[in-house]
Amino acid sequence: MTTSGDASSAINLSDSWGSTLAAVFVSLVLYGVSILQTFLYYERYTKDTIILKLLVAWVFVLDTIHTILISTGVWQYFVVHFGDDNFLAYTHAPLLISIAVTSAVSSTVQSFFIYRIWFLTKSRFRWLFPAILMPFVIAQLVLGVSYTVIAMVFQTSVSAVSGPLLTKLANALNGTATAVDIIITISLCSLLAMGRTGFEDTDRMLLRLIFISVNTGLSSALFAFLSVILLVIYPTDLIFTALYYPLCTVYCNTLLASLNARTFARRGSSTDTREFNLVPSLVWQQTPAAESDADSVRTELTV
Repeated sequence: MTTSGDASSAINLSDSWGSTLAAVFVSLVLYGVSILQTFLYYERYTKDTIILKLLVAWVFVLDTIHTILISTGVWQYFVVHFGDDNFLAYTHAPLLISIAVTSAVSSTVQSFFIYRIWFLTKSRFRWLFPAILMPFVIAQLVLGVSYTVIAMVFQTSVSAVSGPLLTKLANALNGTATAVDIIITISLCSLLAMGRTGFEDTDRMLLRLIFISVNTGLSSALFAFLSVILLVIYPTDLIFTALYYPLCTVYCNTLLASLNARTFARRGSSTDTREFNLVPSLVWQQTPAAESDADSVRTELTV
């Protein structure tokens, strides 16, 4: 039986490590989804290039490492060192390394979508978009690694997470990720909308692609943006981790969903599926069909 004295001395971890535990639960659910999506990708799209298959493998492996790290970190806090106040007062390697892994995944996925937009743009200024965005993509990786190193080596206490230096780094990291995700989503949707041809099958496919782009692009932006908001509102707590730690798996699912959705984008089209080239990206160009069938257009998906 718990006495009143024991109850009064109990420690409430809801706003600190409780939020991190909730983040692990969400991440594990999303990781299960990414396992399914990875299986579906390799089962359905066997004709994709080796580069794209390696990209998917790279992102999935990093997501797996991230899931192991955050699960190990929570296990240390709540099982191995349960009741050890000294251990709870400091940050430790598994959870901190996962931040650098998240930055690596976000940079990889965003680079892939920037490549899509670069390929889709036919203007002579096509290099302008990646030239502007890629420095911010690289900055995310630098900020993530910097946060991990500083928190592991120089500012190891949990209270330092809400300190001015690490707070600025975290806000810069998540703010940059949010901005890049939103710009990519808007740019991709705009280019897709400009590609409408007046042919019913093609325009229907474009609308599906716009729907997919909005849903996949804004999901990661929403997680990163809310992480910034929570860190600003609750700077002395770890509530923001409830949305930050699942971000890595969200990026992984964003990539896989956009690739697996190619079948959905073509669903209902009366165009012969043999005319589709099943290749990495959703970037396409319209080419006239044979002169004997001048009223039809063949949609080619190209790298």
